Amino acid sequence: MVVHGRVWNAAGAFVLLGAVLTGCSAGDGTGGPRTRPSGGAPARVVPVLTEAQAREVFERYVRENAAADEKGDTEAASRIEGGRLLEESRAHSRLHQARGSKDQPVRYVRPVFLIPQAPEGAPAPRGFAVLSKWEGRETDRSSVLHYFMRGGADGDWKAVAATWVVTEPAPATPSADPSRSPKPGTLKVRPKVLPPVASGASGTVELSPTAAPDTAVCGRYADYLSFTVPEGKPDSPHFERGDFTSGVVEFFNGWDEEELVRSLSFRRAGEELPVFRLKDGGSLVVCTLEGTYRDRGRTPAHWIELDAGSDSAALLGGGTRKWASLEEEWSVTAVVEVPPGGRPATVLSTDVHRPTKTSVKGVAWK
Repeated sequence: MVVHGRVWNAAGAFVLLGAVLTGCSAGDGTGGPRTRPSGGAPARVVPVLTEAQAREVFERYVRENAAADEKGDTEAASRIEGGRLLEESRAHSRLHQARGSKDQPVRYVRPVFLIPQAPEGAPAPRGFAVLSKWEGRETDRSSVLHYFMRGGADGDWKAVAATWVVTEPAPATPSADPSRSPKPGTLKVRPKVLPPVASGASGTVELSPTAAPDTAVCGRYADYLSFTVPEGKPDSPHFERGDFTSGVVEFFNGWDEEELVRSLSFRRAGEELPVFRLKDGGSLVVCTLEGTYRDRGRTPAHWIELDAGSDSAALLGGGTRKWASLEEEWSVTAVVEVPPGGRPATVLSTDVHRPTKTSVKGVAWK
C-alpha cells in the first residue's frame, strides 16, 4: 500500500509549516526499564526480536509491497499485510480498478526500528514499529510509521498499520527561496514533532506501563469526530487545540450546506498496537478508526452532485448522476501523544482529511 504521508484535503493538497520541538531519536536512552526483580538487581530485558530480524521483516515488506503495488496484486499484499492496512490496500485496489489506473511502487529507506523490550519472564510483545523515509524524499521532515504484528509465537510478521508523523524540526534559518502562496484549496497544518521515545542502553524502546488506560484516547478521539455538520465542538477537555483536533472539526463544519444533511460517526477498529513510553513519561498511541460519512438531501427535492473526478464518483461508476443520499465507510489512522498526569492529549497526525474510502454506496435521486 502507498502511504501518502501527508494530510490532505478534498483537493489532495498539503502544506507543512514549521515546527520547533525536538525530533525522535532511537539512540536517546533513559537508563533502561524500571522493572527490577527481588533483590534489587536490574531485570534483564528481552526484545521481541533482534534488530537484524526486524530489518529482515521490514526489507521483505518493502520489496514485496512494491511488487504488489506494481502489479495491483492484493493477494500478494495479503502475505505481508493484515488488519486495517490490508483493508486499505484492497480499497485502493478497487479505486484503481474503477479508474483504470494502478499504484506507483513506493520504497521505504533509512529505517529506524522501535523494538519493544519486556522484563525477563514477562510475555514478549507481539509487535514493533519502524520509522522510515520515502525513497527519493529522504530530506522530507516527515517519516512513515509502520507497525508490524504477528498472530502468534510462530505466526508471520505482517504490517497492520501505516501512517506518517513529523520527525525533524523546521530549520532554524528560513529558506532563502521566496515564499509561495498555497494553491487554492490547500490545507496548511503545523504538526508537532514526534517527541523522543524512551529507550534503554540496548537500543530497544520501552512499552508504556499505562498502555491500557492510554489507549482509551482512541475512543475519545472517535467520539470527538462524531457529529452532524455543523454542530461539531472544536473545544474538548480531552485534546489540545490544533490542526488535527479543533482544526479538523472546523474543517468538517465547513462542509455545511443548506440543502444537505451531513454527519460523521467514528469508532475504534483494528488491532491494538504497541504503546511506547515517551522520554517525558507520556505515551505514544496510534489509533486506527473506522468511520461512516452520511450525506443526504434535506428534502426529497434536494440532491447531491459529486465532482466527476472524485474518488466517490469513481467508486460509484463515474458519470455525473444525482444522488438522494450517500454513505461512505472510511479508514483513518491517527498518532496521539498522551502526556503524563492526565493532561489533554495532542494529535500529532491524522489522515482524516482524506481518508481511505473502503466502501461507497449511493441511492439515486429520482
